[in-house]
Amino acid sequence: MGISANQARLMTLTARLHDLELRAQQISAVKMQLSMQSQSAAMTYSNELNTYSEMMQEVDEDGNRVNSDETCKNYIDKKKDDYDTYTTSLSSSEKLLDMELTQINTEHEAANTEYDSIKSLISDNVDKSFNVFG
Repeated sequence: MGISANQARLMTLTARLHDLELRAQQISAVKMQLSMQSQSAAMTYSNELNTYSEMMQEVDEDGNRVNSDETCKNYIDKKKDDYDTYTTSLSSSEKLLDMELTQINTEHEAANTEYDSIKSLISDNVDKSFNVFG
């Protein structure tokens, strides 16, 4: 290949490297959002556990408990199931993003290796071309 063909390939690889880096940044941003959603879900679940404690202590004017143990247990079981389902969904999404990020990193390394190789070819071609005149 000539210098211009190698230069065109180098520019194509540069564009590909930048595309891969952008996609990796986008994935990192989505993972950060998932992390914040997970933290929010944990806080919500914690608040619901506090509500559960309050439900257990709630009494009417006569001093009798308002909520039965069964009602309180059903409440907390439902909230735990909701939390587990949501966090499992977030975890699954994060694993998919991790796999995509691994693939992007592999592609980036391959493109970077090819970039270095072509850069070396261009340098060798320039040296050979200009050594004729020197």
